[in-house]
Amino acid sequence: MGTRDDAYAYARNRFLRIYPAYYFLCFLGALTLVFLPKYGIIPSTLNPQFHEPKSWADYWFNITLIPLFGGGDLWVPVSNALAVEIGVYILIPFMAVSRSTAWLGLLLSFLINAHFGFTTNFALRYSHFLTAFMAFGIGSLTCHYRQSLRAIALSGISVLAWCMHGLIWLWYDAWPWTYGLYVSVLLSAWVVVSLAEEKAGALDKWLGDLSYPLYLVHTTAAAWVLLFYKTDRTNFLFFIVSFAVTLLLSWFIVVVIDKPLDRLKYRPRT
Repeated sequence: MGTRDDAYAYARNRFLRIYPAYYFLCFLGALTLVFLPKYGIIPSTLNPQFHEPKSWADYWFNITLIPLFGGGDLWVPVSNALAVEIGVYILIPFMAVSRSTAWLGLLLSFLINAHFGFTTNFALRYSHFLTAFMAFGIGSLTCHYRQSLRAIALSGISVLAWCMHGLIWLWYDAWPWTYGLYVSVLLSAWVVVSLAEEKAGALDKWLGDLSYPLYLVHTTAAAWVLLFYKTDRTNFLFFIVSFAVTLLLSWFIVVVIDKPLDRLKYRPRT
């Protein structure tokens, strides 16, 4: 394949992975926002951005996911963070062919994060394109330097460190929202380098298939659970039921939407 064909295959594969499941959740989210308030359930209590779009900019953002305009009212509450990925997918080919471009993207995003502060404005740092770009810059450079980084590959220790880091919030609850956000990116890069040569098993592939639908579905699923469980939303039972519904709906998306479309993706000849 030539360069133009490569770019087309890359764009097609990314579109088929991201947008069909996303548009299904847009439909379900719009239905949620119309139906549940009639029963006294306000979905925005679960996520303040879970609102029916009002402006043309919000509709544009919800339909395209292109981060030219910030999404304020969303059919899918995670759309802002998802739009960061879409923006990066447009730029990542340039970082893939040039280490210098990847370093420049990382440096500029780091400076923007430093400007807003590493201990404040978590929502902005997590879900806005220019600030969140730093994580993708680190990912791109991890790929560029993967051979050199193999020297620090320690599969068991890296995974253990990553898991232990996730427990710090038990003693310091502000950590994940401040510097912990950036430490987690570095630890994730270490895990990727350490496990890059490992063969994925059936369970790994199944969890990988579920990861994106779970990300899309969880708030919408929890909103519908409120129809039947209107008590304290911090209750563990509410979490268990919501998680079960999220898993079931995610499995449905994988089987009915993702797997049939997977056959349309380009795969290089071996």
